[in-house]
Amino acid sequence: MVCVKSTSFSLCLNGSTFGYFKGQRGLRQGDPISPLIFTLCMDYLTRMINYATEKWPFQYHPLCKGLKLNHLMFADDLLMFCKGNAQSIMLLIRAFSSFSKASGLTMNSTKSEVYFNGMSSSLKADIMQATGFVEGTLPFRYLGVPIQAGRSNRKD
Repeated sequence: MVCVKSTSFSLCLNGSTFGYFKGQRGLRQGDPISPLIFTLCMDYLTRMINYATEKWPFQYHPLCKGLKLNHLMFADDLLMFCKGNAQSIMLLIRAFSSFSKASGLTMNSTKSEVYFNGMSSSLKADIMQATGFVEGTLPFRYLGVPIQAGRSNRKD
């Protein structure tokens, strides 16, 4: 964090470096090191989610169990997957909350939704109340691809 919070810049003119000045706001969008810092942060988020799902009783979504897939990230989007039970959902939410407290990065609640398939109305209501998310409708489009609920023949 010292590298991020204590930035300084030098001017290079005609191949010669002159002095330096301190950055006032740390890293900004477009800074050449921003993608690396973002990647490091997302790796930490992945570790937090994996730790939570390995340490406590977590149930994978039936279609994700074989790969032990609990989340996907692309750019600044995060998709989390689990079996539709309160404990598994809360483990994912707690992992993200811990990451958020450590990093200062938060979710945009106006863009966050939860998707259900084959769950009771009362459990849906409990999950939406606990998470603060609204229920999204399936299918939805992500990066132009329709995403819909899959059915598994497994008895998990």
